[in-house]
Amino acid sequence: RIAGAHTLIVARTTTRISNVILESAAPDLKHVAIWGTAADHVALEATRRLGVVVTNTPNTATVAVAEHALALLLSLARKIPQLDLRVRDGEWPGGQLTQLAGKTLGIVGTGAVGVRLARIAEGIGMRILMSSLSETITNDENSNWTEVSFSDLLANSDAISVHARLTSQTRAMFGAAEFSRMKPTALFVNTARGQLISAMALAEALANETIAGAALDVFNSAPLARNSPLVHLPNVILTPHIASNTSEALNVSLNMVVDNVIDFLQDRVRHKIT
Repeated sequence: RIAGAHTLIVARTTTRISNVILESAAPDLKHVAIWGTAADHVALEATRRLGVVVTNTPNTATVAVAEHALALLLSLARKIPQLDLRVRDGEWPGGQLTQLAGKTLGIVGTGAVGVRLARIAEGIGMRILMSSLSETITNDENSNWTEVSFSDLLANSDAISVHARLTSQTRAMFGAAEFSRMKPTALFVNTARGQLISAMALAEALANETIAGAALDVFNSAPLARNSPLVHLPNVILTPHIASNTSEALNVSLNMVVDNVIDFLQDRVRHKIT
């Protein structure tokens, strides 16, 4: 389908651009323009070997994803989905909810989305711990964020939000051992990549109340299987990889991917990955 193409626009991370595809498109293919940020679905070693430039659209959904992460965290803390369902069923439940002001939010991965979430979570009175992994923290002069080790973040956070990149080092970085180090009252949010987490370990931690709750926008495969153990747990909130889907973010990202193509044709490459 891409025979003879000069540029390939890739819109989904589920579309695998493999060595075989790239080699079959050579030597005509010169540019792979990713609509999005992640590039682990493109065989970057092959693009370098074949001289194919790869670009992406970084930071176009930073605000959208950070807001969604905060919305999930608030929904967990206030049990909004469960309470809504019970009120619709004619109940009038009581019980205690969680106040986030004064609590500690641990942010794993401190790229643009992690930093944005830190700013808005600080605005509602949360203390911020950050584990930077391979990124450099862009810290505000007036912020009170504290950079800590991953292990310390697990132990000392009341809530954890994941914003790490998916690499060979971060794949399944959250497993049974990591969940066991967290507080039993901890809330866990992932809007980054599903493969950062062992889904089975998370399901077991939620079922055993090793942690109090989780909210997920990303999964190991999409759509989420109906027989996934996560589906039947009462202390998990699930959304369909939709955090970045705002009209504002869409307009910015679409314009950027088109600009990347035009820029390449005019020999002024921006947003180059390789």
